[in-house]
Amino acid sequence: MANIVRRAAEWSSSLVERYLPDAFLFAIGLTFVAFALAFAFVSPANGYPTHAKNILMDGWYGGFWGLLTFAMQMTLILLTGYALAQADVVDRLLAWLAGLPSSEKGAAAFVPVVAAVASFIHWGLGLVVGAIFAQKVADEIRTIDFPIIVAGAYAGFLVWHGGLAGSIPLNINSTAEAGNFLLQRGILESTIPTGETIFTVANLVIFAVIAFLFLPAVFAIMYPEDDAKKTTIDPEKLDDAGEPGRPADPAPTTGSMTFAERIEHSRLIAYTIGLAGLVAVALYFAIPLVENGVMPWNNLNLNIVNFTFLFLGITLHGTPGAYVDAVKDGVENVWGIILQFPFYAGIMGIMGYAPQEGTSLATQIAQQMVALSPDGALPAVAFLTAGVVNVFVPSGGGEWAVIGETLVTAAQASGESVPRIAMAAAWGDAWTNMLQPFWAIPLLAISGLSVRDIMGYCVVVLVGSGAIIAVGITILPM
Repeated sequence: MANIVRRAAEWSSSLVERYLPDAFLFAIGLTFVAFALAFAFVSPANGYPTHAKNILMDGWYGGFWGLLTFAMQMTLILLTGYALAQADVVDRLLAWLAGLPSSEKGAAAFVPVVAAVASFIHWGLGLVVGAIFAQKVADEIRTIDFPIIVAGAYAGFLVWHGGLAGSIPLNINSTAEAGNFLLQRGILESTIPTGETIFTVANLVIFAVIAFLFLPAVFAIMYPEDDAKKTTIDPEKLDDAGEPGRPADPAPTTGSMTFAERIEHSRLIAYTIGLAGLVAVALYFAIPLVENGVMPWNNLNLNIVNFTFLFLGITLHGTPGAYVDAVKDGVENVWGIILQFPFYAGIMGIMGYAPQEGTSLATQIAQQMVALSPDGALPAVAFLTAGVVNVFVPSGGGEWAVIGETLVTAAQASGESVPRIAMAAAWGDAWTNMLQPFWAIPLLAISGLSVRDIMGYCVVVLVGSGAIIAVGITILPM
């Protein structure tokens, strides 16, 4: 069995390296595919020439700039997370963790576990921690196959939508005023608490099996036995890429400093602003908990994660100048986000486009898959539906906005548990991220690899995890 999995991984990696284009070209190709599908299946309003124009302008161009805020948030989480990892105390922690595995195969099994735990806490944290930890492991074990551990770091992201910051469970636990469109439209009568979605037996068992059993096992099995098949990281490339924790340039001596240099190297300034920010973080979680009983994980979002990373990083670096240098080192890693996110926003616009009284392509996919669902199979069908739509709409919240109503209505009509269907969609959304390179962009930027280097391994993860999740979300108790 192990040999079969290893050969499958080698075959998949070889195929992907030969035929899969760069992540940017993948986004361009996906744009053409989405446009063609929308042109063919979305009912035209006033003839096909006008139909094509509307898809182009209302769908593609209308959506193209829809992720600007999100792109900036992702840019900041990459920069602030990277800078945080360069602080000495974080570097020592990562070095200690990277030194725990006693073999290359053990390290390959350990990386996805660390990434999965971080992703369960918050998906943005998982992307940054996984990428930086993979690089740290490669620094500790210079003979390790680097692409497979980076693939393991990305594979840990598979669990994010079942975690504390999952978009779908948090959305259905929100009020109508806070964006719960199912309440706004009268489809749900009340919110669904996280105790019925995230903190259920089914969800926690699936997370544990994927994070602590499946991922470490499959990466240990896929790890190349032959040294000739390994691709190690070039030590000079690792250093040139801005290795986390490398020593900063020494500060000028106090006697030779100008007034400006003293401010730049002032620990008082760094600690004052850093601690002020951390106090704000504590109050952000404490006030809703004390006044309204809102648990901290229900208030997790990208803004507070970025805010925490920023001020924790300033505090741990100790001076404003040291933190600025760390951020400068991370700037070269964000180009992929800046370039590619608008294209995916345009694809989402095409998938959500519909003329008046028409039905969008994403909604049609959900409706057709639900219509073909056998009795008792709706959770598995919801899982697959979300997986298909996620290839074109790789945003949990955005995807739920276009398929959520269809899935919840089908659950209510069939007597199926709405929380189960919601979590099935959540896991489906996360599942095909193993095929869709959108979320790998920041990780690849940090590692210096291309999508071709890791996607072959991720395809094996996609196949194996799909069966586990589909069965688990169907039969395990909620």
